[in-house]
Amino acid sequence: MEKTLNIAVIKTDGIGDAVLASPFFLGLRKHFRDARITAYLSPAGAQMLDGLGCFDEVKVFDAQWLKYDRKHFYTRWSSALSLLSMIRNGRYDMVIGMRWQDRLTSLITSLSGAKERYGYDTGSMGFYINHVVKYPPMASHVTEKNMLLLREITGEKYPSRPQLKSDAVSENNIRDLIGKGKISKYIVLHPVSGHPSKDWGIERYNALGEYLSRGIKIMVIGSKSDAGIMDIRGRHIVNLAGMLTIKEMKALIKNSSLVIGNDSAGVHIASAFGVKSLTIFSGSARYQEWGAYGDRSFIIDRHVRCSPCGLLKCDKKMECLDVPVDFVARTALDIMEGKQKQKLIKYRTKSEAGDEKLA
Repeated sequence: MEKTLNIAVIKTDGIGDAVLASPFFLGLRKHFRDARITAYLSPAGAQMLDGLGCFDEVKVFDAQWLKYDRKHFYTRWSSALSLLSMIRNGRYDMVIGMRWQDRLTSLITSLSGAKERYGYDTGSMGFYINHVVKYPPMASHVTEKNMLLLREITGEKYPSRPQLKSDAVSENNIRDLIGKGKISKYIVLHPVSGHPSKDWGIERYNALGEYLSRGIKIMVIGSKSDAGIMDIRGRHIVNLAGMLTIKEMKALIKNSSLVIGNDSAGVHIASAFGVKSLTIFSGSARYQEWGAYGDRSFIIDRHVRCSPCGLLKCDKKMECLDVPVDFVARTALDIMEGKQKQKLIKYRTKSEAGDEKLA
């Protein structure tokens, strides 16, 4: 009797990264139909990908070295060694490390003990990976980077559109919460990303919610601990911060008319369900790389000289996010009405537009 191939995949990132990895997992399962696939996912990532049917087992691991608030050296390495021990104890035939930008994931993959080890030699930590994958093109979309890795493993090309599943219990909970069909259309605002240099700002989201709520219901999502989020209030604004599970957040977004947010989880979830989204994209990252995927995803970009900076906190004046509320509101309404055709909307002041014409 032929032995079942035992595969482990390391993807311990947050929600948005998990969404963008979904086509990789779907393709991996399609190729290795009879294999036993174990995914090592973050707590949020495990809930986000629940229901896809890609995994035989999910092991939840909260990787301390991937936190936005940088942990002590000992904490980071202790966490990495703990994950390494778990993976070595699993005695896998194949281990796949998906993070091309992370030294510790490369090290864990390298020392996993698996016969076949796929990953990146980040910072020379992948010294014992026997299938070293070339670094993906910098400006290519994260989803495409993941699919290039899958192609290295399988030799085949699979669809790259992110996908998610919503469960019936969460769908019913959302219907009960918003009024059992009384609200047929609504916009979701996701105003805080956890990455300060990505955030358009609570005051602006508050004003945007007030503007848009004159014609449609507004649902606010996030954590109660997100700075200032509880200040977003209004007659036709329902602030659900801290009230939803991740699965319920998926259900809420799946049934919405539009999702507006920063470069964060909300817009990526929308793209996976084919829901229209609008991202006010900061200059901290490349929209070509991290923008919400698909032809129903719209991005507002204000290019500045210092972007992409890659900073957690802006050391300038956040010029890249200095986009007026009325501009965002008009764009959102145009998207909902089908009037907005261009997916990339470049905001320029009159003087900047004039300078471009002169150039």
